[in-house]
Amino acid sequence: MMEYKQKGELFSFDLLRCLRTDYFHNDCQECLQICPENAFFFDRKRLSVDFDKCINCSVCLGVCPSEALSLDFFDPNAYVLKNSNHLSCKKDIPCLSAFSIEHFISMALRSDKLFVDLSHCEGCSLNPENKTLASIEARIEEAKRFLEESGSGKIIEQKPYEPQRRGFFKALYSAAKDVANEPLKDATNTIERLPVKTTLLKNSIKAKIQDITNKQIATDYSFLTAKEINDSCTNCGDCVQFCPTNALFFSQDGAAIWFVAGRCIDCNICNDICKPEAISDKEQIDLITYAFDRGEELIHHTLEICSECKTPFAYKGGEMICERCKSFIDDFSDIFKLASDME
Repeated sequence: MMEYKQKGELFSFDLLRCLRTDYFHNDCQECLQICPENAFFFDRKRLSVDFDKCINCSVCLGVCPSEALSLDFFDPNAYVLKNSNHLSCKKDIPCLSAFSIEHFISMALRSDKLFVDLSHCEGCSLNPENKTLASIEARIEEAKRFLEESGSGKIIEQKPYEPQRRGFFKALYSAAKDVANEPLKDATNTIERLPVKTTLLKNSIKAKIQDITNKQIATDYSFLTAKEINDSCTNCGDCVQFCPTNALFFSQDGAAIWFVAGRCIDCNICNDICKPEAISDKEQIDLITYAFDRGEELIHHTLEICSECKTPFAYKGGEMICERCKSFIDDFSDIFKLASDME
């Protein structure tokens, strides 16, 4: 029997939340690329963790788009709710790499100014060849770009943190205890597998929506997108079936496909799986639509009953036959005859 949750002493990996489990052809390798101990590996094409190598450092947490990775003693989502405005590995977090772009934006929106201490990254064992620092800096730069483009007026600055006299691990575990008792009242309204960090970001935007001067922003962010579907769509439903967060879904009668940008984690599985390449990304997104989970009908089909298989299909004119039956007939025309031809 396949185990869908791998757990070490303090670190857990939930395969059912991993994009590699959702879609065989997904090529996400964020955790493999950033792990300083090379603890991630593929076992029969399935992502796994070598817990003998894992040191529970938290470096991989912030890069996982679907929150498949977690630590028992540190929850970055809960930390956001502490409204701390100075992040440092010498304060009460294991590593700044535990935070995603969404976390950095949320914390900046919830404070007057967010300070980050990267002064301890050089020479750190968790930063081989500076790849961890480069990743953190890239996330912070993307967060700063979002804050600037949206006109939020919020700023992220680098500033060293002066640690107090108490030991680091004492501070870390004390903070973890406080976080565990803090209610996630504005972050529990998840839609099945929607990452909590996405809900936190939307809540943060909603709280500051009056202060955001530019609500139409580009979608060239790693966590943000808007979709559109053209007329080549066959209504096959693959995009709906494989969407990990139900951002794409059918209308009640099955004739239309809807999209909620606030549920999308920009995994691009739908773009990749669509055989007629009917799905594409829009260049802009409305932050009100995103933050308040407003749905949009991307395409509406006229459904008819196929004359061959007697199932509903997206009718685009011509014969009353679905693409599947038509393709079968075209491919095997030399051995296949319609029932009417045999009379």
